[in-house]
Order: sequence, then structure tokens, then C-alpha cells
Amino acid sequence: MNRRDFLAGAAAFAGLSASGVSETPRDVKITRIRISTLTGRFAKFVAMNAYDRVPKGDTYTHTLFRFETNSGHEGIAPGVWTNLHTPEYAGVLKALIGARLSDLYTMENGKVAGRAPMFADLLSKNRHLDYAFFDILGKLHDVPVWKLIGDKGKAQIPVYDGTVYFADVLHKDRGVDAVVDECHGSLDAGFRAVKIKLGRGSKWMPGKAGDERDVEVSLAARKALGPDAQLMADPNYGYAKRYDDALGLMRGVKPAKLLFMEEIFPENPELYARLRSDLAADNDSCKIAFGEHFTKTDMIDPYLKPELLLDFAQPDVRTNGILDFVAIGRKCEAARTTITGHNWASQLGAVMTLHLSRALPNYGPAENDRSTCEVFDLEPLKLKNGCATVPPGPGLGVRINKAIYDRDMAPKEIVVS
Repeated sequence: MNRRDFLAGAAAFAGLSASGVSETPRDVKITRIRISTLTGRFAKFVAMNAYDRVPKGDTYTHTLFRFETNSGHEGIAPGVWTNLHTPEYAGVLKALIGARLSDLYTMENGKVAGRAPMFADLLSKNRHLDYAFFDILGKLHDVPVWKLIGDKGKAQIPVYDGTVYFADVLHKDRGVDAVVDECHGSLDAGFRAVKIKLGRGSKWMPGKAGDERDVEVSLAARKALGPDAQLMADPNYGYAKRYDDALGLMRGVKPAKLLFMEEIFPENPELYARLRSDLAADNDSCKIAFGEHFTKTDMIDPYLKPELLLDFAQPDVRTNGILDFVAIGRKCEAARTTITGHNWASQLGAVMTLHLSRALPNYGPAENDRSTCEVFDLEPLKLKNGCATVPPGPGLGVRINKAIYDRDMAPKEIVVS
């Protein structure tokens, strides 16, 4: 960045802060992009789920983007499931060098209204980059990201532990007790809501024995957590093409009083309409959740009308970016149902769930993978009565630890300028 660009950007920012103008200053532009790979660490060794080939383990990696501006503000974003830390992807991002922030998004009344025409196509194809630009916009306007979206959510955000996997399969000698111990660990960490994994009969155990273990684990988890904690379950499509067995599972776990059952089988309006009818006949109050594989905002439409077929919509927070996630959330609000984003293997994604929850009135409990990344200067998750708050500070409230980045990530980063 040259001195002239920096001074121009800094002056624009100073004017913005003093005047309270809601429009993004036109002098602020992208000057450099850094692409690297970060390593995150779970709070424990995580077992497998219904589709895994091996346990999740205790670490993960994903792409990290750092967008620098001539005003000295930086925005960060996580990658999605594919590896974007490549020279080929750097070529895609080259078009953003020199782009003005005001040409990326439109704003109305201090909120981001949408993608601006000049870069709408690029941003729509790379929705995960919303994080970085909202991070910069928040810093420019001196507000947290959630205020750029809305302000109708809760300040104290219920959070659930999504890391209770097939510990009984991993530790055969301990069996169900291994899952019980993990539920106790969740309570000790301050959580008052836990999601367990089901679907053992689809891969890791013989079908009937696996289905029976799913029920046994659910009932044991309820006993371990006590009557007041929320308990959810996720078979990860483990009952695909087995409707009768899926209904049998619902009946078997009914005493566990689940808040919701997630992805019991793949999304299909006819099947979920049938399931809702059968649950009503059984006087079963368990809610239905799915949607992490929705990649377009209209994919949820058949489940909202003419009949409401889900109670918790779960689009992935990284894949959908901020704007598309919010669009889905508003559809759900109109249909009087709840949205709660799917997040896994991303501490940045977990932070974004808190921003989204703080912004949207119909956001349900936020999923947390209990992971940390050494490269972030970020306070550990602090829970009070099972609730968390958004990290303080403008933008995402996340800062890069320069020493650790320079040591671990900079040597292999790709720089676009």
C-alpha cells in the first residue's frame, strides 16, 4: 500500500466516523489478498458419525482469506469444504484487487442491502467471501457485523455442543458409557444443550443392532444430561431408504424428549410430509430439522409451503455466506419457523453463528464445534446458563495473531496483489 492510498482511505474513514454517514466511503479499496491454510483444534478427540470412514480426530484445516485495504482495515473469511488454497483460485480473486468496497455491496439505513451489480456475479459464486467484506465494513462503520444485518436477535445466545459422536463405537470396551461421559463433559464445559449422533446401523454396526444402540444412546444421554438440558440428535441420513426403521427410531427415542431430529433421511417433501403426519398420530412433539446441504436460497421453498415440513432450517453458514443465509432466514421468519445454521470444523463459522443469531429474530440455538485456532486472538467461548455473547469489537471481533501467522502460515501463503 502506498502512503497516498493509505491517507485517502484513513481520511474517508475519519469522515465517516465523525458524520455518521451510512454509505461506505468510495476511497476504500482492496489492495492485497492473502490465502493460507489454518489448523483448528477440537476440545477433545472427536469420534466418527454415520458416513465417516475414520474418526474426525482432534484437528482440522481449512482455507483462510485475508483481504487488506488502503485504509489499513483487514477482513477475514473462512473457506468452504473444497480446498481454495490454490493458484487457480487466486486467479479468480485477482479481479477484486483495486475494487472499491462501495462497489461490492449496497447499503440502506446502515444495513447491507445486497450485492452491488459490478461484482454481484463473482460474489454470488463465492458467497463465503461475505465474511471478509462484512468484517471490513463493520470496522469501517465501527459496528459489529450483526448490526450490518439486523438487530432483532437475542444478546444472550443459546449454544449447543455438536461434538458428541460415536464414542461408543470408537471405545468398544466402554460402549454407551463413553457417550455418557462426553455428555457429562459438555455439562462441565457450561453447555445446557447437546446434539448426539445417530445412524450407527448404516455403517458402523449391523443394522438392527445399530438401530437399537441409537435408541440406547439417546435414552442414556437424556439421563446423563438431566431433564432440563436440551437434547438433539442427528443421524446424518443414516436412515435413508429405511422409512419404517426411521419411524421406529422416532418411537424408540420418544422418552428422551428430543428438541429436534436432524437429517433422519435425505430431504424429500413427500417423505417429510409423511413423517410429520405419523409423528402427529403418535402425539410426538419432537421437531424436524435439516437443510445443511441447501446451496441455493430457493431449495428450502418446498418445505415451507404449501405445508410447513420442517421446524429448524439448517443451511451451512459458510457455504451460504451471510446474505444468502439471511435471505433463507427471512423466508423462515415469514413461514414462522426457526433457522439455526450448520457449522462444523470452523471457529470462524462458530463466531458467525453468534452474529447471525444476534441479528435474526427467529434464530434457534447456535451450533458450536468447541474448536479453537491458535492464529486467532479470540477469547475462549464463555458460557453463562448455556448462553454466549458475540465477541466484542467492530466487524467479526476476531484478530489475527501476527507472530503465529508469520511462523505457521505465511511461509506457504499465496499473495494476490
